[in-house]
Amino acid sequence: MFRRTASVLLVLTVLGCPVAAEPILWSLDEGGNDHCYEPIIVSGGITWNAANDAAIAAGGHLATITSAAEMDFVFSLVNSQAYWNHPGPGHSNYGPWLGGFQPAGSPEPEGNWQWVTGELFDYTNWATDQPNESQNANEDSIHLWASGGGTPPPPRPVWNDLPAIGSAAAQPVSYVVEYVPEPSTLGLLAMAVVGLFVYRLRRRCS
Repeated sequence: MFRRTASVLLVLTVLGCPVAAEPILWSLDEGGNDHCYEPIIVSGGITWNAANDAAIAAGGHLATITSAAEMDFVFSLVNSQAYWNHPGPGHSNYGPWLGGFQPAGSPEPEGNWQWVTGELFDYTNWATDQPNESQNANEDSIHLWASGGGTPPPPRPVWNDLPAIGSAAAQPVSYVVEYVPEPSTLGLLAMAVVGLFVYRLRRRCS
């Protein structure tokens, strides 16, 4: 079971009234990876660093998008205006944080982007002319994005780079947590009899 610890409750309380949906399974039968994904809304806005800490405390990590199919699945979970915001003049529509980041000292703007899990960063979905390290603002984290104004969400989202820290008011109002089943062994007696490995029970997904 995915257990929410006291630490995640503390993190989310500080952020102010987060709203989480039930985790949704992207099953192998559907062409997925058998991971669960949980979009979370933080109405006052949230920085990438805070979202990353909360995802880890919840027993998962910020979602890592390694294929177009996974991008489509994750977007289907956040294809609602509640997960998007328009911070104001000069901004485009901001969607949820994802688990992509650029380590300090990387060549700007395109160098050394990574996933928090260490998975290969060989699929990308950048918007045109992104990442761009706008105005040397240390834009080192990935979120879903839709250029221009209008009512979010977009027909299909793309990625943009934003600073990991700064004013939460000028940040996304949501993030997506990905949960991966952790392998565990059977009891010693069962191991002696059948020598099998099983997966720990996961929080129910629907």
